[in-house]
This record gives sequence, structure tokens and C-alpha cells, in this order.
Amino acid sequence: MIPLHAAGGATVGPGVRLAVAAVAGLAATLLMTVVMWRQSYGYVPPYVAGSALWGEPPNEVPRSAADAAHLAAGMLAGVLFEALNLAYEAARAPLGIGVELRVAGVTSVSEILAAALVVCFLYGFFSWVVFPRFGGNAYETRPGTVRRQWAVSATVYGVGLLVAVVAIYQVVSL
Repeated sequence: MIPLHAAGGATVGPGVRLAVAAVAGLAATLLMTVVMWRQSYGYVPPYVAGSALWGEPPNEVPRSAADAAHLAAGMLAGVLFEALNLAYEAARAPLGIGVELRVAGVTSVSEILAAALVVCFLYGFFSWVVFPRFGGNAYETRPGTVRRQWAVSATVYGVGLLVAVVAIYQVVSL
């Protein structure tokens, strides 16, 4: 399988692709973190995620635990993105899909859709599963604000993920 963003059409194995996606997910998470810090309640989600993982109220989760949950989730979301791409590539021939629409010569519509699915998953899973169960005071007093700011952050993540994946492949010449 050759991802469209691979430089020179080089064949890249699934393991390398998933590793590149994890690194790209980390880069996208760091970009998203900048946006989160600029929003009034933007960094609430990492504390809520830390609360879910460590069983502590969000206001008692240490910053290091919140950061670890945040960065790990970003890396896993990057892997999910590439797993969706691999699944699509495996299903193309059996489904009779012979045309791949390219965007700017570096990505495809299917990759953009995979990124959009990841963004929707990140938003939905946090907003409607994790946040109501572990959000504590933030969920009780300002759920709409936190969800809106999380939507912005998740969207920045998706765009950053696409850019990071393409950039890594171009810089490393995979």
C-alpha cells in the first residue's frame, strides 16, 4: 500500500505508517494544546480524561497526569487515522473503487474523510461519554462552553494531523 502523501510513491509498510501516524498525532496534539490554552476552558478536557483514567475528581488530577492522558489520546487518535486509511485501502478493490480523488497532490479525499472521522470521534467520545461521567464541576456549570471549545480544539487537531502526516513523509522521504 502506498499512502498518497508518501514521497515519490515509495511503498511503506503498515507498521511504519502507524508509527508515523503516532508521531503526527503527537505533533497535532501539541498544536491543539496551544489553541486549548488560549481558550477560557480549553484545557478542561485533559483533566477530565485524567479523571477518567485515574479515578480522581478533575480538580485533583495532577497536571502531569492530565498531560499524559492528553498526549496519549492524541497519539492514539493518529494511529486511528492511519488504521482507517489502511482499512479503506484494503476495501477499495473488493468494493470496486478504482478512482481516488487527490487534493493538492499530497492528500486524498479519503484521507480527509478519515481525519474528519477521527475529529468526530474525539469530539463525540469526549463530549457525550467521558465528559458527562467524569466532568465534575465543569460539566455541571458550563458544559456548552467546554463542548464548543473542545470542538474547536478537535478541529485544529484534525487539520494539524493531516499537515503533520504529509510533512513527516516529505521531510523523511518515506
